[in-house]
Amino acid sequence: MKRRTFNYICCLVKSMEDVSRYTFRDGKVICWEDQVAVALRMLISGGPAETVASDFSIKRSTISLVTFRFVEAMMKRGGYHMRWSDSIKMENMKSKFDLIHMLPNCCGVIDTTFISSAEPNRDHEKSYSMAVQVVVDLDMRFIDYTAEWSGTKDQSSILHGSLICTEREEGEWLNGGKVKLSDGSEVGEYIIGDAGFPLLPWLLTPYREKDLSDPEVEFNRRLSVVRAITLRGLARLKDTWKCLHGEFWRPENPHEFSDIIMVCCMLHNIVMYQTVAT
Repeated sequence: MKRRTFNYICCLVKSMEDVSRYTFRDGKVICWEDQVAVALRMLISGGPAETVASDFSIKRSTISLVTFRFVEAMMKRGGYHMRWSDSIKMENMKSKFDLIHMLPNCCGVIDTTFISSAEPNRDHEKSYSMAVQVVVDLDMRFIDYTAEWSGTKDQSSILHGSLICTEREEGEWLNGGKVKLSDGSEVGEYIIGDAGFPLLPWLLTPYREKDLSDPEVEFNRRLSVVRAITLRGLARLKDTWKCLHGEFWRPENPHEFSDIIMVCCMLHNIVMYQTVAT
């Protein structure tokens, strides 16, 4: 992580109250910059907490308290780093989808992944899966997030219970102007998903028939190229924030785990924004 990115994150959570409550083993107060460094190390490494505690000369219990305090601060202060794009940003994104992939009026790509965490207070071989649905833009930033504490739900079920579906039905999202195509037809705003998602007026999926025409084959090819963006984004998320692997550090409940995943997505976006802005 670049220094300026770290400094920005520190400024973002600078309002963390009562920094004096946590100390190093020698009794020196852990300043808020060091608290952020501790929390980021835990989220990036995934633990074990004993190793991080040794590296920072801090008690193991303090490591967990500081990390969860940071997660709470990010949830309060960092929400705008993962939200549906405003009209100006969306128009820019749609232009990029059209220019690069010839997909006019496209607003993003949707996908679902499963992130596992060992079941609390049980055999570590047993685990639950958090189904995480995200919408990604062309810069691999997450603009929508939904998590369900159940690995048994299919993509369609998760979609219909998600924020994007609710906002679309209420006319808040994917309700912008239509674009006129060369054949005279019009296309409204939409997102792209794989064959596991249902085909909807605002959600385009690949053709599934065996015998496809050349235009249909080309359409599927474009969708395949664009859908790879979500795969790269999710892979980068998991590769960077190893706490999501659930190998050493395990949250105590589903809400806690969902917050951690969401904060990792926010941090991913912050890092990606700094990368794009460079």
